[in-house]
Amino acid sequence: MMKWLDERLHVSKLMDSLFDHPVPKNSNLLDYLGFATLFVFINQALTGILLATVYKPSAAEAYASIKAIQGSVTGEYVRSLHSWGANFMVVLIVLHLLRVFYEGSYKKPRELTWVMGGVLLIGTIGLAFTGYLLPWDQVGYWATTVGTAMAAYVPGIGNFLLRVMRDGVQVSGATLTRFYSMHMLVLPVIILLAFLPHIFFVLRQGMAVTDKLTQAKERGEDVESKSIPFWPNVALWMILVVLVIAIALWALAGLYPVGLGDPADALNKNKFIPEPAWYFFGIYQMLKYFPGNLDALAMIGLPLIAMIVLFGLPWFDHNPNKSPRKRPVALSVAGILVVGMVFLTYQGMSSVPKAIATTGVVDHPSYAKNIDPIFQSKCVTCHGKSGNYSVQNYDSTIKNVVPGNPAGSKLMTRIDGTQKPQMPMGLEPLSNDQIQTIKNWIQDGAKNN
Repeated sequence: MMKWLDERLHVSKLMDSLFDHPVPKNSNLLDYLGFATLFVFINQALTGILLATVYKPSAAEAYASIKAIQGSVTGEYVRSLHSWGANFMVVLIVLHLLRVFYEGSYKKPRELTWVMGGVLLIGTIGLAFTGYLLPWDQVGYWATTVGTAMAAYVPGIGNFLLRVMRDGVQVSGATLTRFYSMHMLVLPVIILLAFLPHIFFVLRQGMAVTDKLTQAKERGEDVESKSIPFWPNVALWMILVVLVIAIALWALAGLYPVGLGDPADALNKNKFIPEPAWYFFGIYQMLKYFPGNLDALAMIGLPLIAMIVLFGLPWFDHNPNKSPRKRPVALSVAGILVVGMVFLTYQGMSSVPKAIATTGVVDHPSYAKNIDPIFQSKCVTCHGKSGNYSVQNYDSTIKNVVPGNPAGSKLMTRIDGTQKPQMPMGLEPLSNDQIQTIKNWIQDGAKNN
């Protein structure tokens, strides 16, 4: 059978590239973090498939289906494995990236391997983020509300991006369906399409750890005295590393099962404090050090710069040396950034993140573009088609507005707190920017534009 396959697919060459190659004696087990990440991804795929057999991706049934999963010991353990696995995968892929950077393995001829790794990093974070909403509990609902609000800070197209991510102006059942399709279909395909060339490049070019042997051979040195065979020597250690990761994952899932909070409540009657997922805490903590008019710089500008540097690093870094000792500046800058982000994340996890608005102040707002989205996301749940303060559409809104006179408008006195209770009840008050934008619209004549 193997001979038949080898004649057609050259399986022996593939096996040789995987197992039959020497490795430096001083190689580090951290060089194989990528294999540990692959193991966790397989865990995510298998547990995700099992959960999908019971999960129902609709606002009416999602929470109940997760509760049904939690109702059995096996179901609770599978869900905990999947939840803990998401955290493991984010941490491991970041550590793998940092290890590759430290070793200079992103440089020629492995530029494309690095780029595909960057795509895998973004895809992994995307999987974790979209999966956060699926239980449809308060934690996931408000983490998604806060996380998607970042899109509104993109100049010019912020509101459009926000609507695309949420499939509307607020997080709703439509958002849940969209996130489920991204989580189960789109992002796994992207990760697969990035992983296949990534592993192909590794097999074709060899692992970076073997470059030292190639250079020693070119210098005419005795390579055999400086190396050990990958199989079985190094392979067994690599398997041991994966086993340690597996035991840690299985143990944490059993000892600290993931719970299920209260059902998602858009009105937030229980005053749940909205906060992002933990991997966004560093960015949100950073916002506290930026004045309000520079929020967009911290929210969009800095991550955008980080993405440009991430994918362009092999071409930005002109230092031909890969040795860490010969790259002190690059490693020092990276070290400061990593320590700073870890510190900000730790701070953010132990404090309340800075509240963010979905838009800034608009001097001459349009009803359709600037005013109606605020009402639809904050007010229409209670003040829809009926009631004295209906804001279902322009005709119902204008009944509570005196054009040119914000202070004399019932709508304005309700949302700025002049008349109690301040609206929207059960939710955070509108931001100062939103209130001022509505005032500006009324002052301009409350036009239907």
